[in-house]
Amino acid sequence: MIRFAIFFLALIAGAAPAFAVTNWIAEQTPETITWEGTEGNGNRFSGRCTAFIADIAFDAEALDASSVTVAIDMMSCLTGEKQKDEYLPAEGWFNVADYPKAVFEAKTFRHDGGNRYLAEGTLTLRGETNPITLPFTLDIDGGKAHVTGETELNRLDFGVGAGQLASPDVAAPEVTVRIDLTATKS
Repeated sequence: MIRFAIFFLALIAGAAPAFAVTNWIAEQTPETITWEGTEGNGNRFSGRCTAFIADIAFDAEALDASSVTVAIDMMSCLTGEKQKDEYLPAEGWFNVADYPKAVFEAKTFRHDGGNRYLAEGTLTLRGETNPITLPFTLDIDGGKAHVTGETELNRLDFGVGAGQLASPDVAAPEVTVRIDLTATKS
């Protein structure tokens, strides 16, 4: 539908049709979306989000026509530690009952030299939408693409652990999110 609209607008404007970007099908593995935080006592802990739906249309030759939307099932975002996994879905943290999905959307991409790129978009988590820049590397071999990236978020910008849970004595506000994605041309 979006491609049709772009094509239609290009015809109306008398411009050449938009470059057709490559669509990709993401493999879902436990290591695709991971995150790392710090407890109030300084101990590091990690988690992963294992269920997501990705709509990827990306071509390095047509960055202006590329887009990515990833919807993450927040119930799948767990640490593997029983106590943490009991409270993460609760109202004070991810509030999965009211906000079952987090969505990352990017429509602006920049080449940063070699195989390095920047995706500029938004992340919506717990009903809060904030701008996010995700630096990533892209390696393509035939019909397979491998993307790795890392960015730091402030959980308080999204209301994660607000109120008394906002204290750095509970957990540091900074959370590192990592992407390690393999995708196949569709």
